Amino acid sequence: MLSLFRQFQKDRRGAIAVAFAVAMYPIMMMICAAVDLSRLSQQQARLQAALDAAALMVARMVADGKAPSDISTVARKYVEGNVNPTEMFNLQIGAVIEGGVVRVSGSGTINPMMANILTGSHLSIAGKAGAVWRTKKIDLVLVLDNTGSMSSSGKMTALKSAAKNLVDMLASVATRPDAVRIGIVPFDTQVRVGTTYRNESWLTYSGSGTNSSSWTGCVTDRDQSHDVADTTPTTAVAATLFPARNCTKTSLAAIMPLTTDWTALKGRIDAMNPSGNTNVTIGLAWGLHMLTPSQPLTNARTLAQEPDLERIIILLTDGDNTQNRWSTNGTSIDARTDLACTNTKANGIRLYTIRVINGDAALLRRCASQTTMYYDVQSAADLGPVFQRIAAEIGNLRLSN
Repeated sequence: MLSLFRQFQKDRRGAIAVAFAVAMYPIMMMICAAVDLSRLSQQQARLQAALDAAALMVARMVADGKAPSDISTVARKYVEGNVNPTEMFNLQIGAVIEGGVVRVSGSGTINPMMANILTGSHLSIAGKAGAVWRTKKIDLVLVLDNTGSMSSSGKMTALKSAAKNLVDMLASVATRPDAVRIGIVPFDTQVRVGTTYRNESWLTYSGSGTNSSSWTGCVTDRDQSHDVADTTPTTAVAATLFPARNCTKTSLAAIMPLTTDWTALKGRIDAMNPSGNTNVTIGLAWGLHMLTPSQPLTNARTLAQEPDLERIIILLTDGDNTQNRWSTNGTSIDARTDLACTNTKANGIRLYTIRVINGDAALLRRCASQTTMYYDVQSAADLGPVFQRIAAEIGNLRLSN
């Protein structure tokens, strides 16, 4: 009998299976907790963006003398329209006016994958936002990636919707006809300026294989180092001229210089089609040209004319640099983008950058005026809230938390 007992003690068959079964529960708990933390962060960002936008719109109504007595109801409807009702429950929204500031607060819950890990029966989120009226003028340029990769994961569709919503939001808070102007620079490896500029002195057809009558409206990078700067072009210095080229992708949408024609802006956004490789540098360079008064584009306002003017670029891309006029080496092209970012910020322009799913995060983070002005968007569906947040920050209303 003693011998049998000792054999039983030494028998380890099935021990791994038992240990694995025991370990599975805490492993699954950790996985569920990690997923819930990610969902919590995502829904918190969406609620904050919706609160910011609600504060903006209510303050606009107050400024126009059109706010109802129950501004909480107005704020709630706006927030509800900008969050996901299948993810966020028990939404509570309140709004008050304090000392000329519209303050909107909100909270909600999401259901956890497994209760009693991070909390009991639900996960709580909350946020607050405030907005006050201001009268600064704004010139804003959207520099938007139109390359082939934007056709995947619903990115172009989401971008069009988000960009048009941004136009509507900024148009709605413009108190004067020229308070807000917006321009658009779609880009791939080229920028399409349009054939209306065919006879401009800042163009050069040298080495292009085309001329003013057959040119299809695109330009490529200027000679270095003018490719990353706002050097005024002059026929006396050939390197400062813009090389005219026939468009390698006929579907590339043309730029739209700064305008208050909101219908035309949204029409140009709808005309964007993804195709071609990526050259972030040329897109940003033309955003810079659009916001400075010297050639090639000359309708920008200056700080001397408008001391309260804010000049802003939103740069969006979903991919790494792959091709410019000289190279397909990403590292060398990135160096040109870095210089263009530096020169843009040195010109006093506020620069937002958005990475959509893919692209060089470090480059775009460096490029932004501040790290808080860099957005890393992991889903095309999140472009809308990000554009709303940026619109709230740069509109005629100043957000205060």
